[in-house]
Parts: sequence; structure tokens; C-alpha cells
Amino acid sequence: MRFVLTVLVALCLSITAHAVEIHVSPAGSDTNSGAIDAPLATIAAARDALRASQNLGKEPCSVILADGVYYLPETLVLTPEDSGSDEHPVIYRAQNRGGAVLSGGLKLALDWQPWKNGLFQAKTPAGLDIDQLFMDGKQQRMARYPNYDATKKTDAYQGFAADAFSKQRAAKWADPSGGYIHAMHRARWGGYHYRITGKDENGDVTYEGGWQNNRQMGMHESQRMVENIFEELDAPEEWFHDADSNTLYYKPVAGFDLDAAKVEVVRLRHLVEIHGDQKQPVATMKIPDPGNAIADLTLETPETVKAVQRIQFQGLRFAGSRRTFLDTREPLLQSDWTVYRGGAVHLRGTEHVAIEDCDFEELGGNAVFVDGYNRHAVIRGNLFRNNGASDVSFVGSFAAVRSPRFSYLTMPHPLDSVDREIGPKTEEYPADCLVENNLITRCGRIEKQCSGINLSMSSRITVRHNTVFDTPRAAINVCDGTWGGHLIEWNDCFDTVLETHDHGAFNSWGRDRYWHQAGPSGPRHRDDRGKPLISVWMEDDPNSPFWDAYQTTILRNNRMQCDHGWDIDLDDGSTNYQIYHNLCLSGGLKTREGYKRIVRNNVVLAGGYTCNVPYPKPTQDLFESNVLWGGGYSASNPLLWGGVRNRAFMHNPASEGAAPWVAAQSKTQDDADSLYGNAQFVDPVAGDFRVADSSPVLALGFKNFPMEGFGVFSARLEAMAEEPAIVLPGKVEPNEVAKAQKLKVLEAEYKALTTEAELTATGMDSARGILLVNVPASSPMADCGFKSDDVVLEIDGKKASARNFASTMRRLKSGAHQAIVWRGQQMHQFKFNSGTEQ
Repeated sequence: MRFVLTVLVALCLSITAHAVEIHVSPAGSDTNSGAIDAPLATIAAARDALRASQNLGKEPCSVILADGVYYLPETLVLTPEDSGSDEHPVIYRAQNRGGAVLSGGLKLALDWQPWKNGLFQAKTPAGLDIDQLFMDGKQQRMARYPNYDATKKTDAYQGFAADAFSKQRAAKWADPSGGYIHAMHRARWGGYHYRITGKDENGDVTYEGGWQNNRQMGMHESQRMVENIFEELDAPEEWFHDADSNTLYYKPVAGFDLDAAKVEVVRLRHLVEIHGDQKQPVATMKIPDPGNAIADLTLETPETVKAVQRIQFQGLRFAGSRRTFLDTREPLLQSDWTVYRGGAVHLRGTEHVAIEDCDFEELGGNAVFVDGYNRHAVIRGNLFRNNGASDVSFVGSFAAVRSPRFSYLTMPHPLDSVDREIGPKTEEYPADCLVENNLITRCGRIEKQCSGINLSMSSRITVRHNTVFDTPRAAINVCDGTWGGHLIEWNDCFDTVLETHDHGAFNSWGRDRYWHQAGPSGPRHRDDRGKPLISVWMEDDPNSPFWDAYQTTILRNNRMQCDHGWDIDLDDGSTNYQIYHNLCLSGGLKTREGYKRIVRNNVVLAGGYTCNVPYPKPTQDLFESNVLWGGGYSASNPLLWGGVRNRAFMHNPASEGAAPWVAAQSKTQDDADSLYGNAQFVDPVAGDFRVADSSPVLALGFKNFPMEGFGVFSARLEAMAEEPAIVLPGKVEPNEVAKAQKLKVLEAEYKALTTEAELTATGMDSARGILLVNVPASSPMADCGFKSDDVVLEIDGKKASARNFASTMRRLKSGAHQAIVWRGQQMHQFKFNSGTEQ
């Protein structure tokens, strides 16, 4: 082999004079020279030839892939010895953009025979594990119930059923082991996945899994689907592989020529790994929460000691990676996510690696995963479409996080033991990277806690000019405040949060070292005096919110639209943001808890502004010089606000509600300078919400900003990109204070839980029950054990409603009673008797 490589390198050098060019073709041979008329057959052989040339980083070095499919026998691994230099990066490129396909699949030659009920069968090679099936390049469906319906765009899994794995349904399954259950989170905060292990003696389905969500609340009662069940093979383009008998069953559409079809199956999880040299492990931690489904997980993190440098991928298509939903289990600190550290292209320990003008389509899991230490990665000009999980992820190592916590429900660190140093602890995280001009659509075909672009434990990531649409959850997600400094600009994000709930087209969390829940009145977030722990921490160190989020994250010049939440959702402690020059099309803008969110000079349609569960003053928050149309302010408790809110303009004086809205604000000592009237938009029907020179909005400090230029800009991607529908708001909603319909009983203030603001504040799964807005200490309700912010669900087994709650509480007879409430985002039951909780 050494002799072959020596000859190959000599031939390459003689052909290209001052550069090393290795040509590869599916019709080539690894015994060829690698010249243009004598190409190699595999990319691995080309990599080895470049290594043997000893010219890497010294001269221009390229691997040029001719059109065709390259079925990878194993993952292509690039290491520091494959690095280029600043002057001479190493380039792997397609001869014709999109013509060369790197596939983790395998092409099969099958002998199809009719079976029954329109099904065909064929014998497969022994030991073959089929994860996905493609016919003539089109992905087929595992046999499933209920069947897939592409028209159900906003239905979970494009088809769900409450009886998906009921005993009655399973009665017709001979052996469901090896099947899968996919179910949405109870509150529709992502989803869960399980492997079916069989049936018990009572005929109930048994299964394992459910670790894919870091907010363990159980699966949704109806949004469920099963697949890989033989008896459910009943729809065209469905298949089932019996591994025991090595038999593939398939139901083609009418008229499909099976004998002439190209049949491909998927094998590899990763297609390309670019991995630096690492020391293993540098840190180990076991997840400490025994109530969590991932509590048995031990995390290990490596330390990069030598990076891979200056490698570029250009114009390639990546296809055929396995689904990884059962491997998704590592919690991303206290966010709602767990994650699988891997993807079709996996970067770990790199510097100046670029992926440009490539296609990532119908992959089983993550597309590009930037893991741990990475600097100056560039992901630009790519198409991401119909992939199983997230498309672009930047995830650092927990070893770089000071005083990390891994579950939303774990106890906060004691104040006297927390690490107070600012910023990261090690260098094992992505920083100074660029995601630009990418078209991202239909991510999360399998995993629903996903995002088009996800950032966690990262710093200074620029996300610019991307078009992201048709997503089950966020288009762009920031999992935590470690360590901020991101620039999110000129993105076009719409048709987002389609299958889930309570989220944003842009979503962020800030559950960092300092973070404590502000709303719950339980002991986890209050000291022994009942004082909120966040107040205790802020008194001790007012800079604590900026220990992790020490760099400002900027959102500017984006167009955002969300279906089941907010266009911009800064949730749970998100801190140190500047948000300006954004157009929010439908869901509005939300801040919850957190510090120093400067929201200025945005146009917000329909959803208005939700200021939820604020921390005590001062928070350095500012909502100023924004134009609202169709929605005012809403909050879980409108009387609490920890920042400054002023100079808003409510458009459309002809609609009812604008004048009462402004009047209500003056009563809360906010918005002393706010106005309502005609904003004089230039052309709102066409999506142009600039205002005329004569507009009264300008007197409030508002300045026009561009209403075009959002999203991708390359001709190739623009031709495929869609645009959001512009739906103008109707009647202006009155202020939440005016429409809250709060009532009183036994000195306590309550209302029916109805609004999105109340749902997200309480963490409820649906709009039901009675929200206790204020339960003063003097109230008999307090003596019974009820607390402010409780959601009362049942009293003595009867559901609580606005119609019967007051009469129920007033007519309780002496003796023992039982209440079920939702408190601190958990179900809580207690007994009370004569005003005393038992």
C-alpha cells in the first residue's frame, strides 16, 4: 500500500505542477493514480493520498468528487494530520455542485415477490439492520399507526391517536418488540421516544426510553404514534423488515415498478467526523436527580489538545444517516433539551473549518453538530431539508461551565458554595463561528425538541441571513446564557412551533448559575423566611445574572413569526439582550424573569408584549419606542413589572380598545408618554411597516428600519425559499388589566386560567383550572394552604371552574377536604381542615 501511495502522489504532483489534486469517481479504482483521467473510487483513499503527499498546508490541496453516489463503508474521519494552513486550506469539493453524494446507505439488489393484500416481499442479506428505506431516492415510511398524512402540517407526527399502543390496539400485534412509540410531551414541550420491548401477561405494551426531554412530565394523553409494527403495514409506501427471517415487506403505490427501482437502506450515524486530538476524560459527572429519566447517565467530557485546521467542504450532498432519537439523552444544563452529540457531519476540536454550498436532506438525526472546542467554523450557503432532528447545533462542554446544574427541578446551589468567577472555566466550547445564508426547512421530522439552529454553552456565534421555516419547534434556539455575545440578524423565520406549544420562533432560556424561579411559592426558591432566593442573591451580588451571560446577545433586523407561542420568546431568566429593528408578525414578544433586556424600536403585530413573572425591581429591563398593532400588554400578574415600559404606540384608533389600553397603562404608572392613533404604515398589506414622515410614531423616538433583505441572499437558495404570509391584525385588544375578569372569594383574588401568558407562566399543559392571582396572608384561603400563583384543578374530586369556584369555597362544610393544585410547575395535593393544611 505504501508503494501505491508513493506512485499516486508522484503522479498527482506531476499532473498538477504546483498543487495536489486528487480526483475521485464512483467509477474509479483505488489502485488508480488519482489523476483526472484515472480517478480513485473512495474519499478515504483520497484522504490517505493527501496525507502521503506531505504537502498539506504547504501547497493547494484538493479532493475533487465527480458526480455520483459514494456509499461510505464507514465514517470518513479527518484528524489533525489532515489539516491545511491559513494560506492553503484543504478542500473537498464536488466537481459539479450537488452532483456528488456522500451516503451512509447501502444499495440492495432484491428479488421482489408478491405476498398478499397488495404487499411484496424480498429476502435481504443476513444481519442487515434497516433504519430507513429509500425507493428511487424517495424516503418511505416504516409501518405505522396512525398512517402518515402530509396534509396535517400542524398535527404531531402528521397523524396521532390516543389509542396508538392501547391494549385493544396491541391485541392484534403478534410480537411488537422492536417497534417504537413516539409521543409528545404532556405540555407539548417537545417529545419522547421509546423502544417497545413486548407485551406483559395482561397484554399491555411494555417499553423503555423517554429520556429525550429534560422537563420530565410524561407523554401526552393523545398525541402518540407507533411505528415498525408489522400488523400496521397497510398504506402505500410503508415497509417492515423482519430481521429474524431476513425479509423486507413493502406496499408500493399502484403502478410502481419494483423490479426497476433503486432500493437503498441506511446504516451509518455519522458520515464525516472532523475530530481533533483529545485527552479523555477531563471531567466526569453523574446526573444527580433520581426523579429524572436520565438520572443514570454519566457524562464525560474530553479536552482538545490539538485541533484540526483549515478544511473546507464545498458543493457536496450529504444523505443516508441513521436516526438517533434513542441516543438523545444528555441534558443541556437546565434547558428543556437533551441532546445526542453527533450528526451527519460532526465537528469536535476544530479551527477554521467551513461547510459551504452543500445539501443536507432526509438525514435521520442532526445534520451538522459543532461539539466542544471549535473556533471560527463557517456554515454558509447550505440547504437543510427534511432532517430528523436539528440542522445546525453548537454545543459546548459542561466542563467549561461553572457550577452547572442539569435539571430544571434540581435544588439551586447554596449561595456560599457557588463559583462566582465570570465566564467559562475551560476552552471546550464553540466560539466566533458563523451561520450564514442557509435555507433550513422541515427539521425535526422525528425529534420534536429540536431547532433549525441551536446554541448551547457557546459564545459569539453569528447567525445571519438564514431562512428557517416549517419547524415543529423554534427556528433559532438559545439553550442558556453561557456565554452570550451572539449576533442574530437578518433572519427570516416563519411557520414555526407548528407541532408543539409555548415557545418562540426565536426562543431562549437563561437558567444559569444565578437563576431561580420567581413565581412559585414553594420552598425550593425561597429562603427560610419565605423571601425569594433571587432577591437574596441579588442583594449579595447584583452582578450575579452576568456571571454566565457576561456578553450581550443582539437580535436585530429579523422577521419572525410563530404559530403556537411568541415570535421572540425570552424565557426563564434570559439575560443581557438587546432587541431592536425586528418585525414580529403574529405571536408577539415575551420576556420572563431575567435582567437587562433592552427592547426598543420593534414593530409587533397581533401578539403584543408579554412581561411574565418578572423579578423584583430593578431589573434594568426596558420596553420603549415600540409600535404595537392588535395586542397590548399581557402578563401572568399585570401588577408586577420589574423594568421600565414607555413610549409605546398602539396603532389603529378606529378599532375599539386603543384608548382604554392607553388609559389603563397610565394607571400603572407605566407608559406616561404612550400614544394611540394611526401609525401611517407605508404598505402593511405588502409587509412594509415603515411609517410615513408625518407619522406620530416618530415623536416617540421610533426610527424606520428596512422591511426587506431578510433571509437567504444567494440565487440558488432564494429560488427555493418561501416567504411568510402577512396577516394584518383585526380589532385592538384591551389591556390585560381591563380584560382579566378577576374575581374574589374569601379575600383571595382569582380568575379562570385562559391566556397564553398564564399558560407559560404556570407551566400548565392546557387552559383549565383557576389561577389564584393573589392570596393575602389574611385570607382564609391562605389558612387552608392555598398560595398565590396556584392553579386550582380540583376541590374534593370536582373540577374547579370560574362558574363554581366561589360557591364551592364558601359552602365547604366543616371537616376534612382535599385540593389538587398545580404549583411550581408540579402537581400538588393536600388536605385541609378548618383552615389548616394537613
